Amino acid sequence: MATWPRNLIGPAKAGLYILAGAALVLAVAAPAAAQSAQASGCETCHKEHPSPVLSAPAKDFGATDVHRERGFTCVDCHGGNPNETDKVRAKAPSTGFKGKPAGQAIIAVCSRCHSDGTLMRKYAPKQRIDQATEYATSVHGQQLAKGDTKVATCLSCHGAHGVRLVSDAKSPVYPGNVAATCTQCHADPERMTGYKLPDGSPLPTDQRVKYERSVHHAAMVQRNDLSAPTCNDCHGNHGAAPPGVGAVTNVCGTCHGVFATKFALSTHSQIFDKGCVECHSNHEIAKPTDALLGTDKTSLCVTCHSEGDNGFKAAAGMRTEIEKLKAAIDRSRTLIATAENAGMEMGAQSLALREAGNHLTLARTEMHAFDPKPVDTVLQAGLALTAKIDTDGQAALDEVSFRKTGLAVSLGAILLVVVALWLKIRSLKAAD
Repeated sequence: MATWPRNLIGPAKAGLYILAGAALVLAVAAPAAAQSAQASGCETCHKEHPSPVLSAPAKDFGATDVHRERGFTCVDCHGGNPNETDKVRAKAPSTGFKGKPAGQAIIAVCSRCHSDGTLMRKYAPKQRIDQATEYATSVHGQQLAKGDTKVATCLSCHGAHGVRLVSDAKSPVYPGNVAATCTQCHADPERMTGYKLPDGSPLPTDQRVKYERSVHHAAMVQRNDLSAPTCNDCHGNHGAAPPGVGAVTNVCGTCHGVFATKFALSTHSQIFDKGCVECHSNHEIAKPTDALLGTDKTSLCVTCHSEGDNGFKAAAGMRTEIEKLKAAIDRSRTLIATAENAGMEMGAQSLALREAGNHLTLARTEMHAFDPKPVDTVLQAGLALTAKIDTDGQAALDEVSFRKTGLAVSLGAILLVVVALWLKIRSLKAAD
């Protein structure tokens, strides 16, 4: 067996590493070069084309397209011969050139890859592959099947060239951008002319204006809460469809499960055609407040209930008890703060106050069943907590007062002793 001299082992290994590295670079560079060559024929011509309509797609695709980053080129969607510089021969029928797809052809081009489980597993294992099937069930897909070419397709939402990942903040389907993407069509009165709601009325175009006044939009924009609902959370994305009458509660219940459960047990669930929307609207959902409940002119209950009926009495009773607990919590909070500022330990009472606040929240949840009994049970438990807090708080303040009185008495006694000693000293000096 041949042996290497010790002084040659290092250089020999280095040489082998260099050769291996060179081979690896060539192996990686070869497909990259091939891809570059494939793309160059199409991109070279289109990037230099004087018409922006033809040059912009090539520039966008060459910049930040997720497909290009994965190694796909123009021919994967458009066909043609990328190695041919002559326009006629590059787009010859024999090359499978498709040109610019439109209508159903767009769905076919995109789903050729995105419906292929084996292929998608290679690039995005977690991504669904049923988008085309879902799209066919959507209002958009159904209208497209009828020949309506104005409806949204894959390109309308994701773009064609320069497609970005959904998680990319610059993507048109990033959560914070979805409303703007959808309303490119849905806020355009001219484009939406002729489309009707199920009741035959014209499809509105003010959804974005209303949504931007909603509590959901505020959560998305002001608190940067990307889990806050936007268009596709309620309507779906690839299978987009307006929620039907029976589906509204289920749509809202996707996030607000407890409220939906309580509402399902209420008498209102048998009466309200549109469920949650009857009180909270759909796109312009305002932040809910206790003012919605009750018999004031600003409350919602009086739109259906009038003085004397059971619903009117129930609404008035629930609102009154809720206000009682709110006032009790405020009073207890002030008492605790006063005692703490005086130096008393009020940790247990602070925890009890938080629990009373939880009872207030629970009462607002129970209210969706529109039954005063469970609401009152919860509120009374909260009021019992605040009563105990007030007792403890007042005892703490009494202790503070007692300590202050004791301190004053002690200081007075000490002062008397000091005066007596002073007088005694004077008398002793006078006797001398």
